[in-house]
Amino acid sequence: MDRLERDPGRLSPGRLSTAARGLRRHWIFVTLLVLAAALRGVVLAAYQPALIFPDSVRYLQYAHNFIDGRWSPDALRQSGYSVLIIPIAALHDLWLVPLTQHLAGLATAVLVYAVLIRFGTRTWLAALATIPVLFDPLQLVLEQYVLTDVWTLLLIVGALVLLVWRRDGLTVRAAALAGLLLGVAVMFRDQELIMIVPAALYVLLLRGRRLVRLAALTGCFLVPVAGYLGWFAAAHGVWNFTTFDGAFLYGRVADFADCQGLNLPAYERPLCPAEPPSQRIADFYTWDPQSPQWTFTPPAGTSRDAVVRDFSLRILRHQPGAYAEAVVRDFGYGFSAVRGAGPERYSPAYLQFQTTVRPDRQAYASIGKLGYAPPAIRAGPAAFLAAYGRWFYLPGPLFAAGLALALAGLVFGRGDRRALLLFTVSAVAVLLPPAMFATFDWRYQLPQLSLIPVAAVLGADAIGRKSSARLEGTSANL
Repeated sequence: MDRLERDPGRLSPGRLSTAARGLRRHWIFVTLLVLAAALRGVVLAAYQPALIFPDSVRYLQYAHNFIDGRWSPDALRQSGYSVLIIPIAALHDLWLVPLTQHLAGLATAVLVYAVLIRFGTRTWLAALATIPVLFDPLQLVLEQYVLTDVWTLLLIVGALVLLVWRRDGLTVRAAALAGLLLGVAVMFRDQELIMIVPAALYVLLLRGRRLVRLAALTGCFLVPVAGYLGWFAAAHGVWNFTTFDGAFLYGRVADFADCQGLNLPAYERPLCPAEPPSQRIADFYTWDPQSPQWTFTPPAGTSRDAVVRDFSLRILRHQPGAYAEAVVRDFGYGFSAVRGAGPERYSPAYLQFQTTVRPDRQAYASIGKLGYAPPAIRAGPAAFLAAYGRWFYLPGPLFAAGLALALAGLVFGRGDRRALLLFTVSAVAVLLPPAMFATFDWRYQLPQLSLIPVAAVLGADAIGRKSSARLEGTSANL
């Protein structure tokens, strides 16, 4: 046997030929991937070592707490992300956080492309579907922040791809791994609990061994979820993901709350917003120290969050129509042509490439105590990115059209549409919890960039199959 063939560590001519054929076939996507990697290099160079949001501080603080052996989860944010970045925090090289997240963004694009190719999509169309996750400024800037969004999205997309990968049948092992990935995503953000619903629906639509697959999916989903809840209960005394449920919900209802005609306990009266609805800013009611929820006095023996939650639920029962309108408004705004401040007027400036960073002295002082430098900007790359962000982003109506195409494929398409259903329902479901329980923030729209393009292309394929079958039938009758 030839020495070259005996050495598995060396590339044989046959392997090189196969790789070359693969590159020729997928050259469009490979080109886009290289360009996207280069663009991410510019982002890394522009904002060093990483961009910092107030949430970033808590993630870093708790990562260091865990390194020091203080294993109590954060009461405000889920601590799964803090666990993930422990190795980077231990090395004390903050720039590694955005570097790994840029790689995670590229990996998400590879999954989008791979699953579409798996379903027979033409290479150019599959490559086109990756453009949002590869090049949209929202994706790029979030990869540079010390935030959970990029990893959460990779976990979700990875789970969905696992579920549909084997078109001849889902294995129990793949169902279990998909459930585990979705459960880990919940450890990063509890809003992702909803993602088990479309996954379970997909499994139930399969033929054969449905209950076994469903048990594997949900059982492995519950392992990290129940484990986290138990960890939280041991530290904080309640089975929950946070002790701030009421605070977040209050920010949601304060935008439209009207206490007129509502029978409230005297101690909840101060929670009624005093300003007219047109003058209210939800972010103030959620976080500002002067917000009613932080200035009122709860009854003895009652937690502040419990009272605020009770008040918020009273408002929801009192004004279900106003609440539904607010949810629909926020959901719809995610498809607007311009990425503005949203219905609750929450500035999107932090998600846009800037040539200067408005200093957050409190946040920078906090990370400074951990030994991290505040973000520094390099003028040249930052100026390029600011111009890029102004001129290149995918407008909301394009995603709305993609979602409509996916729905049309479900209704009018032909062939096996279970994967189409999974990605379409997931694209809608993942956007619902933010609209229902939080104020509008473009961060929450990140899944649009990956899930809707897959659903749209699968929808177009389903419609195309029906059109082809109709043409073949017409030709046969001639």
